[in-house]
Amino acid sequence: ATTATTATRDADDVRALVRWCVERGARGSGLTVALETGAGAGRGLEATRALRAGEGVLELKLASGIVDDAKGHPESARDAMKEAPWGVRLACRLLQEKKLGEGSAYAAYARTLPERVPTSPIHYDEKAIADVQYPPAMSEIREMQAACRKWHETLREKAPEALGDAYFDYEAFANAVGVVHSRTYGVASAEDNAGYFRVLLPLADMLNHGGDIVTSLTRDETTGELTDMTTAATDNIAWSTLDAEEGVIQFAATRDIEEGEEALMSYGERSNDHFLIYYGFAPDNNPHDDCVLFSNLEHAMVWHSVAHPELWDGPEGEIREKAANAAYDEVTKALEAEGSADAKLAAAEPRLKALGAGRIDARLLSAFAAMYAGTEASGDINGPICGDELKFARADIAARCEQLLAQMPTSLAEDVDALRSGACVDDAERVRFIYRACKKKILHETLDYFKIAQ
Repeated sequence: ATTATTATRDADDVRALVRWCVERGARGSGLTVALETGAGAGRGLEATRALRAGEGVLELKLASGIVDDAKGHPESARDAMKEAPWGVRLACRLLQEKKLGEGSAYAAYARTLPERVPTSPIHYDEKAIADVQYPPAMSEIREMQAACRKWHETLREKAPEALGDAYFDYEAFANAVGVVHSRTYGVASAEDNAGYFRVLLPLADMLNHGGDIVTSLTRDETTGELTDMTTAATDNIAWSTLDAEEGVIQFAATRDIEEGEEALMSYGERSNDHFLIYYGFAPDNNPHDDCVLFSNLEHAMVWHSVAHPELWDGPEGEIREKAANAAYDEVTKALEAEGSADAKLAAAEPRLKALGAGRIDARLLSAFAAMYAGTEASGDINGPICGDELKFARADIAARCEQLLAQMPTSLAEDVDALRSGACVDDAERVRFIYRACKKKILHETLDYFKIAQ
């Protein structure tokens, strides 16, 4: 089909979807579907007129979406579905509706969904996985792919009717998993996440991501320490209310929106790992991105003992270990007491990370410093941490960043040059280059700051 024919068919399908949603109780004002957004993200929604902050723009019946609900599956498949991950369950629901074709109650919606998300890591081969160059994400992608294959095989054996027409077609199953990963809404009926469920929601799933961006950094002129980081939100739409009894979800403008401006919704304050693995994209200016330096405190201590074997020989090694654990626990408790969402998340996360702009997990810096401070002859594991200990700890963190950068096959400069020159062969490769460049940027920023701070 020609490009013009495809565009006409897409426009017809979108108009049919809007009519279908209206027939099922959808209401809205001020938004329209843009078949191609200015950001090159495919379809999106944009304002047809000036909108005011707080103004309702879209109201949808949850019943118009494909809900992650056991009742939607064939009765004989429900026991197997209870054990499956949410992505598999919703992928099966999508495959079941597609098998029904025009006989499906969701036919108008299913026609507008992509067959495949080509940038999703569910489709990466080993070369593409290696292209990511960041071991934590590479492992997670392999685990996701292995789980996807395992569930296809399990459902073929235990609940073949759940797979629609994908019984003999693993690729069709993986395509469906990639689609639902990239388009599913997680909805809770209360602030404490009571009644949480997931749903593929027509029209609303065309809202592209608008995340936070860093707009300015302020550093101490003498030490180079970050003293302020200003961020700005680029999203302008959010779901405002959920009437669980009526089964209605409403979306409203979070700020004034100009006519013709794209409507954007935040997919969450997440690292680029989440965006790559589930959505198949990577923001290039994300203040919530991070880079794992150590998988946990034990990993950090083993690394330290290899880097400084002379410090860990004899009884002092045990004292250093106790000191590091005590410092780690103290900072963890302080983070938990702080009460912020970021602090609670950090306290619950065993991995120790660099956060960009020279920020570092406080637990790691404190533990490394304590390894030097807790070595008095008295064996005091709570000895005061002084300037020298912090200096040594910063040198260790800088050395770890250098080590991780050296393990990556390409440099940050090479990745940036490739992106600027248009050397990437397709969108999927471009996403991988952006993703890995962001990780290297975090490591460089941490390395640069901790070298200055020594």
